[in-house]
Amino acid sequence: RRRIHVMVGAAVMGLLFLSGWFFVDVMARRSSFCENCHYMQPYVAQWKASTHRNVACVQCHPTQRRAMFAQFVKNVTGTYNPRPRAFVPDDACASKNCHGDMTNHQPVKFLSVSFPHKPHLGMDRRGIRLHCASCHGDSQEAGHVSVDPRICYLCHFKGQPLGGTLTWCGSCHGAPTGTSNHGGFIFDMKSYAASGVECNRCHVAVHEGDGEVSRDKCFMCHVSRVESISDTKLLHTRHAMEQQIRCLDCHSPIRHGNVKMLSVLDVSCESCHANLHAGPKEMYLGVGAKEASSTPSRMFAAQINCTGCHTQVTTQGGLSFLGQGNKAADPKACAACHDARFIPMVERWKSQGRQLVAEAQRLAQVGNRLAAQTPAKSPARTLASNLEFNARFLEQGHPVHNIEYAIKVVQASANLLGQMSGSKDPTATAKQIQPAFAKTPFSYCAESCHGFIPRKEPYDFQGTDFPHTYHVQKAQLTCDTCHQENRHTQLTLAAPSDCAACHHSSTKIDCARCHSRQASFYRGKFPASLGVPPAADGMASSVACIDCHDPTQPEPLKSTPGRCQGCHDTQGPKDLETWTRELKEERQKVLLLSEEARIALTAIERRGVPSTAYKNRLAKARARMEFIDKAKGVHNLNAAKALYGKSAEELTTLLSELTRVSNSASRTP
Repeated sequence: RRRIHVMVGAAVMGLLFLSGWFFVDVMARRSSFCENCHYMQPYVAQWKASTHRNVACVQCHPTQRRAMFAQFVKNVTGTYNPRPRAFVPDDACASKNCHGDMTNHQPVKFLSVSFPHKPHLGMDRRGIRLHCASCHGDSQEAGHVSVDPRICYLCHFKGQPLGGTLTWCGSCHGAPTGTSNHGGFIFDMKSYAASGVECNRCHVAVHEGDGEVSRDKCFMCHVSRVESISDTKLLHTRHAMEQQIRCLDCHSPIRHGNVKMLSVLDVSCESCHANLHAGPKEMYLGVGAKEASSTPSRMFAAQINCTGCHTQVTTQGGLSFLGQGNKAADPKACAACHDARFIPMVERWKSQGRQLVAEAQRLAQVGNRLAAQTPAKSPARTLASNLEFNARFLEQGHPVHNIEYAIKVVQASANLLGQMSGSKDPTATAKQIQPAFAKTPFSYCAESCHGFIPRKEPYDFQGTDFPHTYHVQKAQLTCDTCHQENRHTQLTLAAPSDCAACHHSSTKIDCARCHSRQASFYRGKFPASLGVPPAADGMASSVACIDCHDPTQPEPLKSTPGRCQGCHDTQGPKDLETWTRELKEERQKVLLLSEEARIALTAIERRGVPSTAYKNRLAKARARMEFIDKAKGVHNLNAAKALYGKSAEELTTLLSELTRVSNSASRTP
C-alpha cells in the first residue's frame, strides 16, 4: 500500500510538473495569454494594431520561465505592479531573422526625414548610448514599437538656441530644393542656400519648450533621491541606458516646427491689401527679377527688418541711437550698429543705384529696338519683355535696399540682351554694361563695400595671418584669386597650403610674415596675461624655421620628421612624435575639464546662481588652449605644457567650486 501511495504521489507530482511546464512554456508564452492581466490589455491592443502583430511578444520581450510564473502568481494574489516596465534588448531586434543588419541599411523614410540608423546606434550621442527601444517605445501617442518624433526633438533641440539644432537642418531635411511661397514672395531655396544664407536667418525659432526634468517627475518612482538630479551622466546611465526608461517619462516635451519667422517675412495687412512696398521688399529679399540668381541682402541675412534703417536717429556724444520708425531711411542708422565709416557706404549705394536703374532702362531700350525687327511671336519679344521687367523691378525696388542683387539684375539683363544678339561670349556680354563696378561678379567688391567696411588686419586664415591690404594693394590680386563667385566670404582655398604656389616657391622667404603666431611663440614672445612667464624654446637661438620646414616641398609639415636627422640621430623623429603625442594628451585633459566645467556651469545657471565670474574664468582657460592651438604647441614644448598645466589647474579649481555651489543650491529649499 505504501508503494502505491508513493507511486500515486509521484504521478501527481509529475502531472503537476508537466502541467506547470505546459503552462509556463506553452500557454503563458502565447501572446494571447498576455491580455488576461487587465493592465496588459492596452499594450496588447497596441501590439495587435502594430506592424509587429505577427511577432510573438516573447520574441521581443524575452522572459525567464520562473519570472513568468512569478508574474502569474502576483497577478492571482493581487500583488502585481499595475505599471509594468518591459525591456527589449537590442539583440532581440538585431537577430538574424529580424533586423540583423539594420545599421548598414539604407536610410529609412520617417515622416519627411531620411533617417539613417548607423549614426544613432552603437555609439554615444550626447553622452547616452542609444538602444532600439530608445526611439521605438510603447507610447500611446505613437503606437507599439512606433517612433514618437518628440524623442527626436528632445535629443536634437534640448539646450540649443531657438533657431538652431544639435546638427545642421540638412542632416534631417536634406539640402533645400525647389521653391517656397511665403507671404506672397517666392523663394528659390536652392540658390538661396547656395548664396550662404543659413536656415535660422529666416526661421528664427524652430522649436519651443526646454526639455528640462522637473524634480516632481522623480517622485513618480522615488520617495526621495533627488540629490543627484544635476548629475546628468549618472541619471542617463541609470535610467536611459540600464533601465531603458523612456525619455519623455522624465523630460518635458519639445515642439519642433516653424515657430517664428523673421519679422520682415511676417504676414501683414499688405498680404491682402495693396502691397505698396512689394518692390523694396523683393529687392531686400533678393528675389523676383528675371534670370537673376536669388541673393538676399546681407542685412536681411543678419535678420534686420525695415525699421533697422527706416528709423529716426539721435546722436549724443558722438554716438548714434535708434528711435521711432520713420518713412525715410537715415544712413546714420548704420553707425548705431556699426560705426561712422559705414555711413558714406550707403550714400555710395544710392549713387550706384541710380546708375543701375539707368543702365537697366538703356538695356531695355536696346532690347526693344532689336525685338522690333523680329516677328510678333519670336523669342526675342519675350526676352525684350523680361528686360523691361528688370528695369521696372530696379526702379520700383530701389537698388539701395540690396546693391549686390541690383548689380546681378543688370548683369542678368546684359545676358538677356546677349541672347537676343546671339552672343555666347561672357566677356562680350560684360562689355555691354557701362558702369565699371557692375561688369563682373567681383568688380563691385571694393567699389561698393570693402572700401568702407573695416577689415581685420591681419585675417586669421586657419592659424595663418593673412594681410588683405598687402595682397590687394601691393600684390594687386583680384578678389576671385581667393574667393568663390556668388558665395560671399567663401574661399576657393581649402587650406594655407593652397597658397604655396606663390609663397613657398623658394627657401628665401620670411616665414614670420604669414606665420607670426608660431614664430613669436617659438621665440618666447607671447602675452604675459596667459599666466605663464614667457620663455623661448631651447632651439630658437640656433635653429631657423627653414631648418625644420622645407617650404618648397608640397607638404612642408610632413617632411619635418626627416629633417630632424640632419642635426640629430634617428631618435630625433621619435622625439618629435613623442612631443606631439604628449601635447595631444595634455590638450585632451584640458578639453575634458573644460567640458565638465561648462556642464557644471549650466547646472548652477538653471538654479539662478550668478555665473558671470565663473564664465570669465572658463573663457580665460579656453582662450589659453585656443592660443596653443593657433601657435602650434610643438614650437615651444615647455611653454605649451606650462600653459596646459595652468589651464588644468584653474579648471580643476573652478570645477570644485561649481560643484560645491551646485550642491549648496540643491539643498536650498
